[in-house]
Amino acid sequence: MESDNIELGGVPFQISASGPGMRARRAVSLAFLINGAFFACLACRIPDIQRHLGLDEAQLGFAFLSCSIGAFVGVALAGRICARNGSHRVTIFTGLGASLALSLLSLMPNLGSFIVVFICFGACTATMDVAMNTNGVAVEKQLPKPIMSSLHGMFSLGGLSFAGVGWCVLKAGASVPAHFIGASILFAVLLIWIAPQFLESTPDPDQVPPAFVMPDRAVLIVGLIGFCAFLSEGAMGDWSAVYMRKGLHQSAAASTLGYLAFTLSMTLTRFGGDSILHRWGATATLRLCGLVTAVGMACALLIGSPLVTVVGFASVGFGMAIVAPIAFSLGGRLGGDKPDHAISSIATMSYTAFLVGPALIGFLAKSTSLRDALTLIVVLAMVIVLLAGYAEKH
Repeated sequence: MESDNIELGGVPFQISASGPGMRARRAVSLAFLINGAFFACLACRIPDIQRHLGLDEAQLGFAFLSCSIGAFVGVALAGRICARNGSHRVTIFTGLGASLALSLLSLMPNLGSFIVVFICFGACTATMDVAMNTNGVAVEKQLPKPIMSSLHGMFSLGGLSFAGVGWCVLKAGASVPAHFIGASILFAVLLIWIAPQFLESTPDPDQVPPAFVMPDRAVLIVGLIGFCAFLSEGAMGDWSAVYMRKGLHQSAAASTLGYLAFTLSMTLTRFGGDSILHRWGATATLRLCGLVTAVGMACALLIGSPLVTVVGFASVGFGMAIVAPIAFSLGGRLGGDKPDHAISSIATMSYTAFLVGPALIGFLAKSTSLRDALTLIVVLAMVIVLLAGYAEKH
């Protein structure tokens, strides 16, 4: 079988040019891209949704909390759903469900109805996330080279590309319904197209991972690192455009540039993250990531220039890109002969950040200001710096 060698960010990948392994990899890669695109579409139009529904920061934070609750429930149930139905089917059907929910979000007339749909959106996207990762692991076992890093890069690429699409859509003056419904149709068509190409997984109820395992001290510390990374990423996705729109008084199109810069830097770093980690090691890499994030975000918030803010948000993307993958890698080693238990605990702690993070930012912004609330990212980055030394012990 012929193969092609490519290089992304200095990291070599070998891709089979034909065969079921390549088709399955292409299918799951596109699923990762679509999952990232869901959030990019939403992030670009959050200021418009906030204005349309007449929400203040606390109400918007509550709406984010509802989405996070749906996501948390989706993660908790995803293992059983995949074991019963197969990860390939769950990926497709939850992707179609998220596409429908995205289009409906643009049509809701009030906060109550928006929250109901937002819960469904969070549950579908989170369940799809677990299912496509499970399928990706199965595909990886069929190939001679690891692919999980590149799959997560595809997630970031989906966010980057559709953040760019969102900017173009805003510049063209398209409405939120036109934007979301058009994107939903595209995602649904792509999911239906790739469905036959997925690697089919055999349902096995006996292999359902536990929803939560009480972590020991070592796993708890690594889980805290993942928690800090996920909360920071979620805050950038949910609040970066709002901050530029309302805090810096930028136009609707310009307000997406901060999120676009964040996603671009995160995408490039994830494709080259293995090289950085190999050169510096886990501890030094985590410290570097935390410091870059803290300095970049502090400059963005203190200086207040739109250009500096965009650069600062890009620094957060660079800094946080590979923190979560490192945390999961450390968790796998800490788990000994049962790495799934440690990873399950770390995943649960990390998704808890998505549950509490957006609402926490919203409530802090309500009592102080959005700029002050976003300093939480600086604090979390420094926590990562302080905890990074623990990586030296494992």
